[in-house]
Amino acid sequence: MGKTVSKGRKNVRQKSTRDVFSTKVMNILGDLSLDKKEKEQKLRKVYYDEAVRYRENARNNLKKAQADNDGYYEDKKYVRTACGVAYSGLLIVLDCLFLLNGIEIKKGTKKDIVFYKYNLNNKVHTNSNLGGNFDSAYEILHLWGYYDGITDSVVVKRGFKELDMFIELINPNKE
Repeated sequence: MGKTVSKGRKNVRQKSTRDVFSTKVMNILGDLSLDKKEKEQKLRKVYYDEAVRYRENARNNLKKAQADNDGYYEDKKYVRTACGVAYSGLLIVLDCLFLLNGIEIKKGTKKDIVFYKYNLNNKVHTNSNLGGNFDSAYEILHLWGYYDGITDSVVVKRGFKELDMFIELINPNKE
């Protein structure tokens, strides 16, 4: 949700970035002048830009965790924040993949890990083992990084590498 800001005597509701993102997606989906290929390309661009934004925010948080010479991050709080944001970026990529593959995503319902695994393994058409990659990214970024606050920099970097691989799947400049 956006935040309320006072401007003079009026309280003005500002749109959050997520609202702007959703509006862009809805505008593309509703644009009848676009053919299927143009629509797919525009959707890829919007989702790609948003996922990259999340990844960069996550990396900035990870810098604040300060890796020491032993290969461990010093501040668990920033690692947890970074991994949570990175995992959210991964979910944005998956939403794009699902949308491009005709998989219905119901608004207002929470998706669980079973939903993601099932659709990646059975309905998303790529030449790679996305289910296995997603399992790794989920465990590292969401479970170990966000929930447990793992501070091993090698493991966290592996999770970010998985995120990068997923982001490249929707890169609009690739092909």
